Amino acid sequence: MTDDFIQAYIKAGKAVIAAKKLAKKLIKPGESFLEIGNRCEAEIIKSGCNLSFPINMSLNEIAAHYSPPIDDQTKIPEKGLLKIDIGSHYDGYIADSAFTININEDPKLQNYIEAAKEALEAAIEKFNPGVKLYELGEVIAEKIINRGLRPITNLGGHELKRYNLHAGPFIPNYKEKMHDQILKPGDAYACEPFATSGIGKVENGKNAYIFRFVKKVKKNMSYEHLAYMNKIEKNYKHLPFSPRWIENNNIIPKNKIQRTLEFFIGKKVIDKYPILVEKTNEPVAQEEHTLVIDMTGNLIVTTRE
Repeated sequence: MTDDFIQAYIKAGKAVIAAKKLAKKLIKPGESFLEIGNRCEAEIIKSGCNLSFPINMSLNEIAAHYSPPIDDQTKIPEKGLLKIDIGSHYDGYIADSAFTININEDPKLQNYIEAAKEALEAAIEKFNPGVKLYELGEVIAEKIINRGLRPITNLGGHELKRYNLHAGPFIPNYKEKMHDQILKPGDAYACEPFATSGIGKVENGKNAYIFRFVKKVKKNMSYEHLAYMNKIEKNYKHLPFSPRWIENNNIIPKNKIQRTLEFFIGKKVIDKYPILVEKTNEPVAQEEHTLVIDMTGNLIVTTRE
């Protein structure tokens, strides 16, 4: 990993920090999810980077993958835990970071946030060459359990590669020894503890608002669908995207977007990311940073404020 790659991660990280700061200013009861999402995503572009995935704005028992759809009417409620997960990339090098807002500063809900924060800090302290990924999971679980909560065990951190948000190795949020990959110089990971009072597992919800191009398919495709498929691949490569972006970039006419995406899912041209809901509908908090080890073994936390 050259210094140029490190600088690309740092630039992406700075864009995410700018978007996170803006989100914290904008999030107030009654404000529009759609407007906040669009403005935060625009902040990343303004910072000279590109989006690596649509902003996630996941409320309470929704752990991840709610992103404002086209014409979303959702407003910030008076109370609850709102998770904001933001990603950017510079030349394909991805920064991914999340935080949770306690909308009405409920002391009980604040405990969830502190659990996730302490778990992330413990993982950061341990994130060094030679450490096994499950050792990070062990310290994450310990901090969350110490606050009377549970880690979500079927969600966790992920390796980052160029233009690849989920590159393979997984950082568990508990001590799961099958994840025994060893950290080494050049590695980049997004580390993301989730804390809940529920059973500690998520399941797919009914709806999906985020999609990803998977592969080209030419059999039984109209010229119109081939054109749309090629535009999606060109614009988003294999990174997740939002239907809002398709509308904003005039890739597909608005009145055809939904049925075109459904057609592409059926053809396995694209995949979808259903919302992830805590199985017992208990609140969830999330904290996340991108961690990079340079070639001297030093840790760079690209999105730490």
